[in-house]
Amino acid sequence: MLETNKALVRRYYAEAMGDFANIEQVLSATFVDHHFSPGSPLGPAGVRQHFQFLGGIFSDMRLEFDSLLAEGDRVDCHFTLVAKHTGGFAGIEPKGNIIRCPAISTFRVEDGKLAEAWELFDSGNLLQQMRA
Repeated sequence: MLETNKALVRRYYAEAMGDFANIEQVLSATFVDHHFSPGSPLGPAGVRQHFQFLGGIFSDMRLEFDSLLAEGDRVDCHFTLVAKHTGGFAGIEPKGNIIRCPAISTFRVEDGKLAEAWELFDSGNLLQQMRA
């Protein structure tokens, strides 16, 4: 079961960074990511909205996975987002620089789908890289 849960997280990121074609197979209808903007829709619609927003700021996005740790119904995913800053954000105009943003996401699995997520990343360092 733990390996299945880790595979589910990998599939989530593949769908979210791709075309979302099968995102409903990965997420519960009430999935909530606690780091998304307040008022974001639940479930696949919220994921689509968030990743499309990111796609307006960054291009050539990819994830470098460091580790996936699973215990019980939780999976911790340690990764680095690597992307090109190509869209304006927070008053920062794009310069085309490559950013590297390490992050840790924790997911809760329920009934074979992702039900909840939390994410930690250094937003100050990300903004600093965008301004560089």
